[in-house]
Amino acid sequence: MSTHDSLIAVTDTLIQENGYQGFSYADLAKHLGIRKASIHYHFQTKTDLGIAYCEYKETDLLKLETALLQRPAGKARLKGYIDAFLRYAERGQMCGVHAMLSDSNLFAPPLLKAVNQLAQTDLRILTSVLASGRESGELLFNGTPADIAIIISSAIKGALMLNRIPPHDACNRTMSAILKLLTQP
Repeated sequence: MSTHDSLIAVTDTLIQENGYQGFSYADLAKHLGIRKASIHYHFQTKTDLGIAYCEYKETDLLKLETALLQRPAGKARLKGYIDAFLRYAERGQMCGVHAMLSDSNLFAPPLLKAVNQLAQTDLRILTSVLASGRESGELLFNGTPADIAIIISSAIKGALMLNRIPPHDACNRTMSAILKLLTQP
């Protein structure tokens, strides 16, 4: 893996564990066994790194969207979306998108724009999952798919935060409740 790609991968882990403001170039250098100057070669500023991270996560979300479209509309597609976030819970991590949002009031405009785009992509994908599930007749809910997507996204990402404290079951409970809520008449 190239230094550039390694920097993004470690950034992903650090953001999901500690948030964007919770790590520094010194932390990255220590994790990778390189000098901070090597990081600055690839990303002159932390804002540059943050924008590259958002592009990386955007690519991940688009891959998730492609994978979800291979599943039948409805419960299977919603479960696929949910399962993507359960992986973070298993590692005691937060969603990278929402970890970035929690610090976004401190960002320079270019990074804020990238984070906004990332959050909108996540909501668009979930809205599409819900709309197709409603059209298939498998998902039942009142309200618009876009409004329900905000509620579900908030529940999932909030559960990831709550999952970090005992009894560490907030994610599984939330995910089960969402599936029950949307699939029972």
